[in-house]
Amino acid sequence: MAPRQDRLDDVALPWLVTVRWAGVLAQAAAVAAGAQGLGATMRVSLPIALIAISALSNGWLSWRLGRRQPVTMATGGWLVCADVIVLSWLLQGAGGVLNPVSIFFLVDIVLAALVLDRAWAWIVTTLSVGGYGLLFLAPSDEVAAATTMHPEIGLHVRGMWLAFAATSLIVAILVGRLASLIARRDRALAELRDRAARDARLAAMSTLAAGAAHELSTPLGTIAVASRELEIALERAGVDPDVREDARLIRAEVERCRLLLHDMAGRFSEPMGEGIEPTVLPTFLDATLVVLSPAERARVRVDAPIPDVPIAWPPNVIRRAVVNVMRNALQASAPHVPIRIAARVGDNDVVMLMVSDSGAGMSADVLARVGEPFYSTKAQGEGTGLGLFVARSAVEQLGGTLRMTSREGAGTTVTIALPARPDRPHVS
Repeated sequence: MAPRQDRLDDVALPWLVTVRWAGVLAQAAAVAAGAQGLGATMRVSLPIALIAISALSNGWLSWRLGRRQPVTMATGGWLVCADVIVLSWLLQGAGGVLNPVSIFFLVDIVLAALVLDRAWAWIVTTLSVGGYGLLFLAPSDEVAAATTMHPEIGLHVRGMWLAFAATSLIVAILVGRLASLIARRDRALAELRDRAARDARLAAMSTLAAGAAHELSTPLGTIAVASRELEIALERAGVDPDVREDARLIRAEVERCRLLLHDMAGRFSEPMGEGIEPTVLPTFLDATLVVLSPAERARVRVDAPIPDVPIAWPPNVIRRAVVNVMRNALQASAPHVPIRIAARVGDNDVVMLMVSDSGAGMSADVLARVGEPFYSTKAQGEGTGLGLFVARSAVEQLGGTLRMTSREGAGTTVTIALPARPDRPHVS
């Protein structure tokens, strides 16, 4: 079945609207076939009212589709269930199983398997099989008369219901499985496109950062020297302290620009083709913790035991990625509150490093954007919004993944998953 979600997506909703319009026509055809072809005697006022309600509900769906307003999965599920119930009631008074429109139950089953989640698909399938079965358990006058005249028809119609139930089950499973495979393929393609776009942005920013650092280093150095000389001259001349403070501010901001350019150049010029160095995971983590300052290391808690698994990674690339993640966790947590790092080995010798903090967490909207270049949740001037982007790009170039889970008020966990050796299959 299709993966569970809360809303109908941009593909499912148009299909739901289109097929429900076909369902409205099928309901009208069922009444017409019963009255004209099968000689059913039923008052048409209530059927017309039910068909009108179905049409109005689908008109409302069409209106929301035109305005690109979301429709919940539950709303779609209830509407399809209502269509099945209306069709069952109409067929009961319009010839029952003798009415050719009774085959439309299968259309509702296929629709549910394609556009609804697993639970709603099975609800619609069960309801359709039950509705079709009621046409046999409480047969219409036409079916009852035919059974009286030809008793063998009774066995035939019971066989029809069993065949319909089996067919419905097979259709629901096959169509649901197909929808799930298509959705999985679409997600994989989207992930590949995102990864290619990140790699392209990384290459572009690497060139930009190196060029900017080279071209701006000389003028920034000149401004820093000139502002310092200006500050000294103003102090000797006894100029107003506020004016001297402006000169100091110029020098401080120039230094900040210089450090920012140096940091960007360092991040992007990290050699992605760095050689592989075999080691073991505990040794790698010990060397990574050394990069942190003593105050930062004091707030890191390593959950023992760390698996003594052999690894072969480019040490500087992965170490920088892990340090970026740990520093983000430290900055997200309150002062003196520790963070935790754990490790385990999964299937296919995939090593997973988990860094958890107890900070404020992130909303779903913020979590979806974290990792984009130049997007940061830190206060202005405290981050470039590049650390996590570079870390994820480095990990993915080695066949790994970097994923985040977070909940507001409950902290964040970042999981880096990497094959123990780069020549192993990529992490899925």
